[in-house]
Amino acid sequence: MIMNRLRQCILLIAVLCICVANPALSGEVSHLLDGKTFVGKNGEKGRELDPFEDEEIIFQNGRFRSVSCEPYNFGSGEYLAEVVGKTIHFKALTESPTHGKIAWQGIVDGDTAEVTFVWTKERWYWNIHREYWFRGALRN
Repeated sequence: MIMNRLRQCILLIAVLCICVANPALSGEVSHLLDGKTFVGKNGEKGRELDPFEDEEIIFQNGRFRSVSCEPYNFGSGEYLAEVVGKTIHFKALTESPTHGKIAWQGIVDGDTAEVTFVWTKERWYWNIHREYWFRGALRN
């Protein structure tokens, strides 16, 4: 009896961990921003937006992608979004088989998006951890 109860608890914890690790399984993936594309500029955290760093972020079919990251083999990733007051807050993770991961989070307020993102790549001899930001307007 106690062993069966213990097995059930372990199974429940395992399922919860899988759902938290994979939002698609927990039903949290939203489509609030689907069909929207924001164009603007990127910049390193603590600096002005770079006039030469064009960016386009696209929300489509529950997925997020960055056009400027595509040359580095970053694919699209599922995004989570929720309405907070009159804004939409979102998070996404994109990955590249050669260049690491980028964690994105942002706020869409009407026709504008303010986004921060952190690029990380772990290596055996040194790691990359760089923070950036994006400001863009809805493409019509």
